[in-house]
Amino acid sequence: MHTPKTIHLTESTTLQSTQMPYYSDTVVFIDESGDANLTTIDPRFPILNVVCVLVDKTHYFNAVVPGLSRLKQRFFQTDDVVLHDSDLRRMTGACSLLRTTDTQGACQAAISEWISALEFQIVTACIDKEALVRRYANPFDPYDLAIRFCLERMSQWLAPRTETGQITQICFESRGKRQDRQAGLEFNAIIAHQSRLGSRSTQFSGHPMQALFIPKHANVAGLQLADLIARPLARHCLNVASQQPVMKILGPKLYAHKIFPHTGRLNQFVAGKTRLSPSAKGSQAP
Repeated sequence: MHTPKTIHLTESTTLQSTQMPYYSDTVVFIDESGDANLTTIDPRFPILNVVCVLVDKTHYFNAVVPGLSRLKQRFFQTDDVVLHDSDLRRMTGACSLLRTTDTQGACQAAISEWISALEFQIVTACIDKEALVRRYANPFDPYDLAIRFCLERMSQWLAPRTETGQITQICFESRGKRQDRQAGLEFNAIIAHQSRLGSRSTQFSGHPMQALFIPKHANVAGLQLADLIARPLARHCLNVASQQPVMKILGPKLYAHKIFPHTGRLNQFVAGKTRLSPSAKGSQAP
């Protein structure tokens, strides 16, 4: 899949934007916490949580990008680092420079302040993998399910905010040519209704979406923002009490969260309901 002209990577590895009438003013960045493996499920983290960050392009270039750059300059003396939640927690990779607990804490506090000040919406879907394999004989891939749920809710959010026919760009982190090609085919199949799930489905034609696969080394601020909030949202599904400070920041930005299957085992917090919940005995069940 090719990088659309409205968003391209420059030599400085930052996203640039030009105004073109057939692209919407919103850009979406996607990341996940957990994995889609149904063969070996970690009982300590038996979920996959996909997070979508929806942000206005003007705000992205005026606030998200420069804000993260200033933060990196403060703690790393360069913005040529890619921040990951796992590195921050373990002080590995670029974050090994945060040698003391005080410095690590100060960096995490600065990240929280940066995220709190930003204007964006969150659409997220959590798949309870243990419940999924218990309920369905031949379950769909958890990642495909989560993406499907997120695309449905994003379409509903975009409908009153974009002009009919405008394309919204959905940015994924590249995982290699083969994986990107397969993900692109699955993405397009969902958009084109080639793999329906349930008796009803969202119509994407009025507000189309286009997948964009961006390499990790591109150092894209939006992908790092999605990475930094993915695990806290996943942990909130498992234990509400553990993420209360984080959710004070993320809660007001949460547009919708789908937990599937809905068993009550995980903490259920849904800011917007998703219609798609097929019965395990139905003809359209995964």
